[in-house]
Amino acid sequence: MTPMTLWMQSSLFWVRLFKQQQDAYLRMLGQFAEKIPHESAADLSREAEAMKDIASTAKKPASKAKSASTPKAVAELEPA
Repeated sequence: MTPMTLWMQSSLFWVRLFKQQQDAYLRMLGQFAEKIPHESAADLSREAEAMKDIASTAKKPASKAKSASTPKAVAELEPA
């Protein structure tokens, strides 16, 4: 085993560990976010629709037309 191979394998181990920790942290934040109270069902619905728009554009390849709609969806999340 060459030193470069050993270094790459150990680096890959730490990168995987870091990714697992980051994923666990984001899942925990998501669980906390689910518990945040909303003032009305309309607020909850508006937030869910904005998140659906963001999630659907994130899964598709980026295009100029779609990237223009993302700021609008993000702006809907900010308090009035």
